[in-house]
Amino acid sequence: MQKIDLHIHTVHSDSQLTVAEVAKLAKRKHVIAGICDLLSPYHKMFEETAFDDYVADVRSHDLLLGAEYCIGETIPVGADRLARLDYLEGGLHALKVDGEKYFFWGAGMPEDVDAFMTGYMESILSALAEDPMDVIAHPTYLPGALADRYDDIWDERRCGELWAAAAERGVAAEISGRWMVPRPRQIGLALEAGVAFALGSDAHRRPELFDLNYPLRMVEEFRIPEDRIFLPERKI
Repeated sequence: MQKIDLHIHTVHSDSQLTVAEVAKLAKRKHVIAGICDLLSPYHKMFEETAFDDYVADVRSHDLLLGAEYCIGETIPVGADRLARLDYLEGGLHALKVDGEKYFFWGAGMPEDVDAFMTGYMESILSALAEDPMDVIAHPTYLPGALADRYDDIWDERRCGELWAAAAERGVAAEISGRWMVPRPRQIGLALEAGVAFALGSDAHRRPELFDLNYPLRMVEEFRIPEDRIFLPERKI
């Protein structure tokens, strides 16, 4: 199977990589590459002009065009512009608990883990039901303070709810090279639920680009067939 990396960030959001640089390296390494910059009020692409510039830049190269929006935040462009994308990823990056917003890659966590996970599941399931996403970015990722409780938190009940909703909507679950989630047990549960998978490095720097060691290992370990690997069609 040819390498597919659908989660690559560039200077259009929070990366050091240029679109031209990614295109050149993808061609050299024979990788099907998708640019998936953040469509977010917290990053550069928070309004229509920036989005249009992004689309023009990516479309000038032999690359797939995606974007990653922040689940729980208003997508800053309309449906007509989203329709120009080859695919849309949704990632949960922050969560409001008891009136306070916690960013997953920031400091601090609420003491009530059950309340946090209730909010987590509500946000993800609502997005799966209502948002136009094709892929859940880094699903099951937990903030560092909860990482050692990963397997207890992502038990069969929570995974069952998440994967059933994803399968019903036809939304793929990303296997993340950078964050190494979902973990093997959770991938097995997703596979049993009929979920498709997307592969992504979540690269922000050149050393991270096309780092698909973990996703490809999981594909091999679980013998995930090619027809369960998400690959969008290029619209233009």
